[in-house]
Amino acid sequence: MIIKKIVKYFTAPVQVILINLILKQKKGVFCFFFNLYSFILNKKTKIYFKDNFYFVKNFNIRFSEKKVGIFNYMDGINNRISYLRKSYLISELNFQEDDIIIDCGAQNGDFYLCFNKKIMYYGIEPSPITFSNLQHNVKNQNLINKAAWKTAEKNINFYLKDDFSDSSLIKINDFTNIIPVQTITLDGVIDQIICKIADVNNKKVKLIKIDVEGAEPEVLLGLSKNLINVDYITVDCSFERGVEKASTLAECANYLLKNNFKIINFSAQRTAILFKNNSY
Repeated sequence: MIIKKIVKYFTAPVQVILINLILKQKKGVFCFFFNLYSFILNKKTKIYFKDNFYFVKNFNIRFSEKKVGIFNYMDGINNRISYLRKSYLISELNFQEDDIIIDCGAQNGDFYLCFNKKIMYYGIEPSPITFSNLQHNVKNQNLINKAAWKTAEKNINFYLKDDFSDSSLIKINDFTNIIPVQTITLDGVIDQIICKIADVNNKKVKLIKIDVEGAEPEVLLGLSKNLINVDYITVDCSFERGVEKASTLAECANYLLKNNFKIINFSAQRTAILFKNNSY
């Protein structure tokens, strides 16, 4: 009863103030106030700090940035999964064991949690620290510490902004560092997958998720000869491209519609589109 009375006064502006205060704290102090705030709001999510990383208690999910903890995990892992399935428009798709899923912009690996079946997961994440979290969170799968792009190159500028997973190959505002990364094409990834599978005709890529902070058109340009081998593609076309923060909706839709895909769902909440291959 007391908690409900307290929550009653937690209006949106008050919550913003409290969250900003919590984000100013460091390490164990941040965890203490995170857990207290979670308790007051009856969220029941707890985190702890160990070896310079944060962990979601009882799930052993590791993350590095405080904003990621607040906005991705405060409401609990199940709510996080529900949000991802809805925002990437995959809730109505049927997945089977051994389906191949390619995750471009895998971040900490949360998208992997959306699948109850034993899938074949390929996570592509270029940020070094974020990739180390991905390795911790996703076991016994195929993880690639490169950036998806239109060509395979040895060194290309990557603009780091890891505080809320906003790093990009397209120059952005307020980046914290520029590092060289290797790039890989989706055609190259699928070629590697096909080489591992004997019965190619029965092993298409079930789904590709592309959420690469504005570089979605370039990633799609790196997928041409193997488009025929993909069932579904979900693309985040949000207003995140470059310093202008442009949407990539038109470029992505035009490319896939010209290449025998159709739009079967759209999310205004995330500006995401789900495409289906007309061949299947």
